[in-house]
Amino acid sequence: MKLNTILFALGMLLLSSCGNDSAEEEGNKYVHVPPALPAEVFDRLQEGDCIMRKGNGPLSYHLMNSTKEEYSHCGIIVREDDQWQVIHTLGGSVNEDETDGMQMCSVEEFVKYAADSMLYICRPIFKDSVGHAIADRARFYLDKHVPFDHAFSMYSEDEFFCSELLFYIFKDVNGSNVFEIKKKHKSYMLMFSTFFDESKFEPVFHLKSNKEDWYGEFSYSFEDQ
Repeated sequence: MKLNTILFALGMLLLSSCGNDSAEEEGNKYVHVPPALPAEVFDRLQEGDCIMRKGNGPLSYHLMNSTKEEYSHCGIIVREDDQWQVIHTLGGSVNEDETDGMQMCSVEEFVKYAADSMLYICRPIFKDSVGHAIADRARFYLDKHVPFDHAFSMYSEDEFFCSELLFYIFKDVNGSNVFEIKKKHKSYMLMFSTFFDESKFEPVFHLKSNKEDWYGEFSYSFEDQ
């Protein structure tokens, strides 16, 4: 009887331990399941296509809380060594190899960090045959090793945050601004809604199956910071 009591107590302790771990994992931590692109999408890609995702980290949620949009990161697709790659910029603190600023990764690697199936690829059409010019300009900034803009200021080309990189690339090749810009307090925000303006960008692929869900406002459960 005493042994059964001890075994019962140990069993309850084990269940309690597992239950706490599960609650921490499911209730307090974001559990990310990496998405994947269908193979046929790669046959449709072109140089200069734009790719964006909803990130799964705290910085992404902070950015989406500010813009009230469903996306937080973007880059330019290029072809390198017969592979589709993404040129983009990240802060070292959120990057696995701690690289700060301009970098290049495979499309698969970029997609891997998309949260909630929020991943979108579109093609710039605001100027005829602009894709290769956009890709070349992205390579130009990559070769310059431009650092990440931790101040999120649009007033200098010496540092870039992710959408700022695309802002300057588009401006360089178009000769004028393409982005929708909103002012908040004393700062300016580059809006991801820009990429859903079909007079400027042609949809190529969206991970969401229902087009009505392709773009919307971000729901945030905490007070605005």
